[in-house]
Amino acid sequence: MLLSQLPEDVLYHILSYLDYKSLSRLSQVCKTIYLFVNRDAVWRKIAKEFLNTGITRSGGDIYPHIPLKNRVKVAQNWSNGVCKVAAPLKWKTKLLPWLQLDGDVLFLSQAADIGAYHLRQDTGKLQRHPFSIYSGHTGDVCHFAVTKSHLISGGSDGKILIHNRMSKASAELSGHNQEVNCLDARDGLIVSGSRDRTARIWTLASSCPRDTIPMYDRVWSVAISPALSSFATGTACCENFSPLRIWDVQRSECVCSLGSEFRRGAGVLDMVFESPFQLFTCGYDTYIRLWDLRLSPRKCVLEWEEPHDSALYCIQTDGNHMIASGSSYYGVVRLWDKRQTQCLQTNLVCQGANNQSYICESGHCCGETQCCSYYYELWWFWLVWTLIIILTCCCVCQHRRSKQRFQQQRRQNEINLIAYREAHNNTQLPLYLRFLPDYLLPAYEEVVARPATPPPPYSPLQSAAPSASPPEGPTTPATTATTVPPSPPQSQLHNAYLTSNKDSTPGRYRRFTGDSGIEVCDSQELWDQQGFLGREEEGGGGGGSAGPVCALHAADG
Repeated sequence: MLLSQLPEDVLYHILSYLDYKSLSRLSQVCKTIYLFVNRDAVWRKIAKEFLNTGITRSGGDIYPHIPLKNRVKVAQNWSNGVCKVAAPLKWKTKLLPWLQLDGDVLFLSQAADIGAYHLRQDTGKLQRHPFSIYSGHTGDVCHFAVTKSHLISGGSDGKILIHNRMSKASAELSGHNQEVNCLDARDGLIVSGSRDRTARIWTLASSCPRDTIPMYDRVWSVAISPALSSFATGTACCENFSPLRIWDVQRSECVCSLGSEFRRGAGVLDMVFESPFQLFTCGYDTYIRLWDLRLSPRKCVLEWEEPHDSALYCIQTDGNHMIASGSSYYGVVRLWDKRQTQCLQTNLVCQGANNQSYICESGHCCGETQCCSYYYELWWFWLVWTLIIILTCCCVCQHRRSKQRFQQQRRQNEINLIAYREAHNNTQLPLYLRFLPDYLLPAYEEVVARPATPPPPYSPLQSAAPSASPPEGPTTPATTATTVPPSPPQSQLHNAYLTSNKDSTPGRYRRFTGDSGIEVCDSQELWDQQGFLGREEEGGGGGGSAGPVCALHAADG
């Protein structure tokens, strides 16, 4: 019996043991087997194990119009990081948009408007211009949610607008005092969170909030459970309680708080329910966490850490194994596999020349069209290090100069202190100060005893002795001697000189001369001069006066 002649149930069971490579080779045997192998029922089990095939964990199919074999082929590229990245839309204004894909329509917020773009099935590209624009906010659109019949948006003006996708009519819900940071809508139920620290529950039929829940902190994210029985809120984590809590829709009461070890400021920026019991969250603490509401709420089931420690602003799943996250690090989008701890693929959006962007699958933006794998390939890396080295050298030099100046001042203070203590404690100079050079300052007493100005000129001594008796009889100008006042004895001058110079250096004396000079002599020479003058007086004063024995420095009179 041939393989093609077996019953279909038997063939399905046999083919369920083959992998995707074996099935691809089997489909090349003949046309009959090719048509049978290409059925979605054959590839459903394999597609459930791959990423982004549209098969959820519960068995549902998100893209029934695309053959499963083609989706498994594309899933190989997602796993291996082989994909083609394009920029479907470009705009010059630098905005942080919120976007959501609903079938073949992409909703994109730009400032105060929300545009709807058609996605072409044949080329996979978006139309350049939106076919519909939803407006009405006076401020920027912070968040919006899309249902089958309505588009609900919240803006920085504190308003919530409900747009009808069919009739283009809109209704306004007013209740928040500050900007609406987040909202979610399911089957006529709307939950919004605001910066005014409140969460409000609305319905499409009423214009006033059904319930208002005080949160005591800024609300960054909300998500409604698929069962419509509860909803989750994430706050900024600036207060002393858990930022992640589950609330009952009917009673508006807190059911439980998730987690117990959140750091202060680790706010929850986005969350999404994958099932009524599984919740994904992300935020400022750079972690993606999976919570199972059927287990203990104090600990998450799984967590994935952002490799570059950047805040995670948004998260989305395919309902099976793939997670997509967007971070604040240069617009990086990362793809994760729930069965692995490391991210699968990283797409870095870089700004090139002429306002053109390009994608770096690995590394960092470098130049206008290149991607650098290492930091040392970037020009600003070396610039930063050069500035750091220059500043470090300047700081070191300044520190050394200050240290040397401080050491010199300290050394001088120590020397002054030692000299001060020795001067007060000892009458004689210490041994180590006796050998100091001669250019040190003189003693204080010598400076005080020294006159400020030179002494006035006077002649206490004469170079020639006067005559013994005045001549008798008439005198002539040639013979008349000049009358000189009597001078004190030499012994009195010597005693006065010794009294005024008692504090001088021992062994040396000084006296004033009549020609306004100062004569400095040794003590022995002074006594010799006194004896010589005495002998001269005894001899009758004949002959001229002898020159001084000691050195004489006189000014020309």
